[in-house]
Amino acid sequence: MVKFYNSCFCLFGNPVHHSFSPEIHTIFSNQININYFYKTVLVSKENLKNSIKNFFVKKYNLGANVTVPFKKEIIKYLDNLTERAKISRSVNTIKKINNKFLLGDNTDGVGLLYDLNRLNFLRKKNNILIIGSGGAAYGIVPNLISKKNLVYIYNRTNSKSKKLVKYFKKFGNIFCLKRHELKKYYFNLVINATSSGIFNEIPDVPNSIISKNTYCYDLYFNKEKYTPFLKMCKKNGAINLKNGIGMLVSQAAYSCFFWHKKFPNIENTIITLNKKINL
Repeated sequence: MVKFYNSCFCLFGNPVHHSFSPEIHTIFSNQININYFYKTVLVSKENLKNSIKNFFVKKYNLGANVTVPFKKEIIKYLDNLTERAKISRSVNTIKKINNKFLLGDNTDGVGLLYDLNRLNFLRKKNNILIIGSGGAAYGIVPNLISKKNLVYIYNRTNSKSKKLVKYFKKFGNIFCLKRHELKKYYFNLVINATSSGIFNEIPDVPNSIISKNTYCYDLYFNKEKYTPFLKMCKKNGAINLKNGIGMLVSQAAYSCFFWHKKFPNIENTIITLNKKINL
């Protein structure tokens, strides 16, 4: 039987072949009883503008998500931003308004915070290390520093870390570290916000920053329980290890609410998705 959809949404990114977003939004569609279709769209920096234009020119294409490496690049092609997108200078969700205006939002930060609280990974006044300073880091930093945490940024290219820290300094306690300085600090929580896992790589950090008391979280996840980053953390004694499946579902739920004004069940979706991919 052919299924007819009321609207269509997509994920722009490169790569996108690994994404579980279509499966997540199929679950959401059934939960909130809104019949919408969701697909992935592989784009390049050169054709990003045309891809957005060609997608949204269709009447029933009402929204989209954006993933690496376009969360900052996408902003120049939007008409307006929500407050949290303005603060984070990063967009992962787009909504078409009145069939002509494109509004950008960022649900990464609220999604991560939801998942960290769900997992009990946050304590009062954490020392948090974020590895990476791209669009993903920009999306999550505002929510983490708003909770009175001390946030440290490390990136292989120190100038990028400095740029991020300089911008967010006015919002809370955030600092930039070079690689050799990492050994001097103790971190309660280490978050990998790089795309290293997509390429089966490990971010370049000293093993000494990870111990059995370190909570380790990777924004990325695949069909294995542990990403390359989490495998490294486990090897160095960490026992509190979580991949980004919870954040993926949580940020998607906030995107779904942004589009439809209905909030899906995050816990049930995580359980369903874990069963689907045998985690």
